[in-house]
Amino acid sequence: MIRLRLCSLLVVVCYVILAACGRSTSAYQDSPILQVRFDAYHSHTWIESIPQPGINQYHLLSSPSRAAQALVAMGCQVDVQLKPWDEISLRNINLVVLNLVSADRPAFRVTEIEAISDFVQRGGGLILITDHTNCYFHNHALEALCDRLDINLTSQTACEMPPQTLAQGAGWILVESFRNHPILSNIKNIGIQTGGTVDDRYGIAWTSPASWGDEAHIPMYGEGKDMGFTGNFFQDPSEPSGPLPVVAAKEFGAGRIVVIGDQNAMGGLFLNYADNRRLWLQSALWASKTTVDLEPKIEMGLHTEPDRSLVWCVEPLGDHDFYWGSTDRDDYYYAFALLNKHADARASDSDLMDATWMIIPNGELLEKPQWETKARSFLERPNKHVAIMLSDGHIPDDDQIKVLLDSKEFSVSDSDGFRIYALSNQSTLQLWKQSKRWTNRELLGPEKTRNDADYRREEALLSPMWKLGLKRVRSFEESIDWPEDDKK
Repeated sequence: MIRLRLCSLLVVVCYVILAACGRSTSAYQDSPILQVRFDAYHSHTWIESIPQPGINQYHLLSSPSRAAQALVAMGCQVDVQLKPWDEISLRNINLVVLNLVSADRPAFRVTEIEAISDFVQRGGGLILITDHTNCYFHNHALEALCDRLDINLTSQTACEMPPQTLAQGAGWILVESFRNHPILSNIKNIGIQTGGTVDDRYGIAWTSPASWGDEAHIPMYGEGKDMGFTGNFFQDPSEPSGPLPVVAAKEFGAGRIVVIGDQNAMGGLFLNYADNRRLWLQSALWASKTTVDLEPKIEMGLHTEPDRSLVWCVEPLGDHDFYWGSTDRDDYYYAFALLNKHADARASDSDLMDATWMIIPNGELLEKPQWETKARSFLERPNKHVAIMLSDGHIPDDDQIKVLLDSKEFSVSDSDGFRIYALSNQSTLQLWKQSKRWTNRELLGPEKTRNDADYRREEALLSPMWKLGLKRVRSFEESIDWPEDDKK
């Protein structure tokens, strides 16, 4: 079957079509505000394909492709480095991104370390993305370079206690403690999926006092089931207590360095959670010492992705009430990942009135005046759709509905799973009576291999949204010129 063939060939094909030749992704080649180069030699980095239907491989979904496209939207020229760094490859570059490196990739040569160090010393920018513990032996791979750059590496996972945990585990956390720093301007919170701590001398984003650094467990010779090397996710007496830094920023000569302790936070799915996208854009601008009027450029990077519909997944972050960022069985992280393969879905409690869809994960949120007001304001605009998930199938009473519709004229239609109130301005209020279909209990995780029946099940969920104008995204198999197709 084609889809099974797709899964078996995914990694090889992606590496060829997404990283080959190091071509630029920029639409601003004449006058880019920044020249950005991602390392695709020491790490597995794909920058030209954001998550889409048919991409189910974890490392593709966590790669910084969406982050690269956000830079392009901001006016940057972006490409990749596919060979060892040297003075020539760093010439005319403003910013280097070292995505999470891996021990199966080539080691940094002495000449590369000298070239990168000199690049930053002369005024270049560097973003270094690390992760928890010593996964994939990234600390070993980075140690000599970071020693030259005066950056200490840690082998810890940043763990939290409720209410800072996004789910029942200790590693998926919300960070809300920030130093006064340009990178953190207008940022309220960032989400991390089992990330690591960073050098506390330069920390700018910190965990809570209740947190701790969970030390890596690395068996002799690194032998084990996987290369994650996570600890036990309980605080042992020898492990440090919080607050602990998860983002660092420092000057180095005339240049600047940002260290972000979690690849997933900048990856293809979680970049759209909380203020992660803004953190990424402002890190790039600060590290590169960009002097243009920043906020308009940031707004360009925050704008809806081309050829996708913007979906506002309501996440009451300020109340520490998590749905889309939680992997608990009755929550919606898998749905958030699915939506991000088919749309530009963002989980936030900030106003996203430019979105086409506003999905409220729990009808009880409408009992809070701020969400009732936001939903009503959203519906006042034409061609907008508010969907309310009803986990128990209970339909709100008519008075609640009338408040949301603000006395507007409407028609009502009922089906097996939906009640839809259609307004004269082409907007709709939808009650999703069978929202359990969207829970982590019912959906496959984003990286699980799908068969045709799985794809049909997911397409059935999205079909009502497509009928109301959600833009269709090409599947991965439709994006590839398969060899037999060339022979026709």
